[in-house]
Amino acid sequence: MTPDDPEFVQRIHDVRHLLSGEWVWDVLVALYGGPLQYTNLLNAIRSKASETGWPGRKHRYLQDSTLNRTLRRLEQGELVRHDREPEFPYHATYELSPTVKELLTVVVPMVEWAETHADLLERARQRRHAEGAAND
Repeated sequence: MTPDDPEFVQRIHDVRHLLSGEWVWDVLVALYGGPLQYTNLLNAIRSKASETGWPGRKHRYLQDSTLNRTLRRLEQGELVRHDREPEFPYHATYELSPTVKELLTVVVPMVEWAETHADLLERARQRRHAEGAAND
């Protein structure tokens, strides 16, 4: 498929919708190393969460309830698997689906593009921040 194909834009929107959410990418990257229990996942994301530089990020600190909502959404989208031990003490473990592991490898060239064009992204970030400040 190429940008000339009629379905190209539709598929871009489909992927964007599936992966939208403030903490979605943080969860996916944290789980890339392998399955994690809920508390370990929360701690892993909190330890790596930093200022993105992009205005609009509402929370810099991942709340427990926000992680729960994000995980439910990712489960519904079949991006993350949730296994819960049937006996007490209950442990919930989360892991990426094979399709998301594939997605993360496919995204590498896009991340490399972003690294190559970091100056362009920084200018865009600054303009968006200035616009946000002007609208406050």
